[in-house]
Amino acid sequence: MRIGIVTAMAEETFPILNKLGNIVAQSAISGVNVCKAQLGAHTVYLATGGVGEIRSAMMMQMLKDLFDIDVALNFGFVGALDPSLKQGDLLLARRVCHYQFDSSAIDGTVPGQYDGKEDRYFYLDGALIDRVLLATRKPLRQVTVASGDVFVANAKMKKRLREEFECDICEMELAALALVCERNRIPLLSLKVVSDSADESSPMSFPEVVKNAMTKYEELLPDIIAAVTGEASPLPPIKR
Repeated sequence: MRIGIVTAMAEETFPILNKLGNIVAQSAISGVNVCKAQLGAHTVYLATGGVGEIRSAMMMQMLKDLFDIDVALNFGFVGALDPSLKQGDLLLARRVCHYQFDSSAIDGTVPGQYDGKEDRYFYLDGALIDRVLLATRKPLRQVTVASGDVFVANAKMKKRLREEFECDICEMELAALALVCERNRIPLLSLKVVSDSADESSPMSFPEVVKNAMTKYEELLPDIIAAVTGEASPLPPIKR
């Protein structure tokens, strides 16, 4: 199986890179850094493409076209919109809305709804989510993601994304990844960690969170790989 793992920033990549270990090749393709790792009979392509929807779409399509990946995993930091979410919470994305997409003036759809879709959301692979929940044996909360090319840092915008789009967290890549995966029929799983709380009362700033590599998701990587491949993971086991 060929597994694509995608992140936006190097700081989100390093913990995964360290966990994978067996890197057999590295390359830079159109500004996307790709590391190839071999896990038994399976190949992992770890790609870091930069922040934002357009670069993320390019990265995911590149992984499909050049490496013909069978499944895609996304990891990264997010901001909380739901006040009950705290810094460091680990979350599974169930669906995502590209809230900046708006063709309502010409077709009467609601903001976020793409042509040909029944609602404003892209839905991640439910079967893959269920397998990961079973494998990790952790009560990971499933959330709705607001995705757009804006680093959301003000309370008014957070309130709008929470109330109008019914989203729990916000970030800048997942809508693009979900769109490309849907078009290419690639199962997609996204695991996120909260870097800042909805009320902006986080004990650490975003740069501090990044600096301290407070990711947590790499700890679940062995179980996630096992769930994706249907085989025991060759990675070091999780210390429970």
